Amino acid sequence: MRESINVFGARFAGRVNAEKLRFAIEYVDFGESGLAFETICDYIVEEDAPISEEEYRLAVEIFNDYGGKWGVFSIEHMKALIVKEGGSAL
Repeated sequence: MRESINVFGARFAGRVNAEKLRFAIEYVDFGESGLAFETICDYIVEEDAPISEEEYRLAVEIFNDYGGKWGVFSIEHMKALIVKEGGSAL
């Protein structure tokens, strides 16, 4: 699970503030993978970062792996940030 959070967070380099992203991912190193995931998702929503359908599916998969307790607010709002391949919002 730790690796999936690292990979998920790294996908948003350039779309989410680098310092914030690094801060969120560091939670994994302290055994707080759920908190890291939730924080990454929060930053995605706060910065209105565009996400692909694949990234959204990955977020939902991680969310479900944690039993739906980390990032529920952000998961709901991330769906509105999904962009089509051409770059427009769904």
